[in-house]
Amino acid sequence: MPYKVGRKTKTKGWTIMKNEKGKWKVIAHSKSKKKAQASIRARYARFRD
Repeated sequence: MPYKVGRKTKTKGWTIMKNEKGKWKVIAHSKSKKKAQASIRARYARFRD
């Protein structure tokens, strides 16, 4: 799974992480965990077409 939700930060909320070359890199932030998970599903939907 190339994407995952990271832990919550004090200022920016939940992190969305991507696995690049074996290392997890923060690529975005979301206000809630549910929105972060929805964002990951949307990223997968973009590649399905």
